[in-house]
Amino acid sequence: MKVSPFLILVFGLFFAGSASALEVQEDLSGVNIEELDVIDWDTAFKRMKKLSPMGFHPFLMPLIMKNRDFIELTPDQLRVFKGWRDKNRVPLLHTMDKIIYERNLFNKLALQPDTSNEVLMTKQKEIFKLHEKVLDYQLSCRRAILDTFTEEQWDNFRFVLSENGFEI
Repeated sequence: MKVSPFLILVFGLFFAGSASALEVQEDLSGVNIEELDVIDWDTAFKRMKKLSPMGFHPFLMPLIMKNRDFIELTPDQLRVFKGWRDKNRVPLLHTMDKIIYERNLFNKLALQPDTSNEVLMTKQKEIFKLHEKVLDYQLSCRRAILDTFTEEQWDNFRFVLSENGFEI
């Protein structure tokens, strides 16, 4: 039976990827990979897109975690990013949910004839403050990245960014 070169390539890539994942698992000395993959990154991206019309700073942590092997993060770097996520994830998600809720409320209020301009201005200012909180989290994440990445990792991350539609 003759085996297609394509099948050999596919199986080779599959097993190479599996071996790579096993090496990373063993190489992480104390970093639990399963903990890093608790988040459904696709859902996280969808949630973050809901905020994009008002926020301009990209959400970087999901891209880093989803592409950590390509970026070649070390165990110590993974611990830094996991620490950042453990500290900031829940309050950030609550703030994002609050923005989405307040935007929907604003839209409802704006369509009610008896809502005053002052109420709408106050509500919009509240939403801006929430966006500022999200930006604080994003800048904190950015700082962790700036303090952690090597030059080679920046090159790898620039590739990830460009592949995900970011202009750099």
